[in-house]
Amino acid sequence: MNRPIVVACFCAAALAGCGRTVVREERVVEQPVVTRETVVERPTVTREAIVAAPAACSLGGALYASSTLSCQAGSQYVCHNGAWERLPGSTC
Repeated sequence: MNRPIVVACFCAAALAGCGRTVVREERVVEQPVVTRETVVERPTVTREAIVAAPAACSLGGALYASSTLSCQAGSQYVCHNGAWERLPGSTC
């Protein structure tokens, strides 16, 4: 009686290793590669800011902000509301 039980256990143990092999599937998900992040910031200019800004002066094709100093023909000038004004008694 012990013999059929031993044979049955041996057969069960031998067959336990047999069977379907479990294969794991690997999935590759491609994601875009970011080479450079670009942030573009644009200042917001309101109509009030344009009206409140003092006029700029031009000299040699370039614009200069109000209260900018410049040396022209040996005298110092200051930009005042869009016009160059000579500073009295100043030389450069």
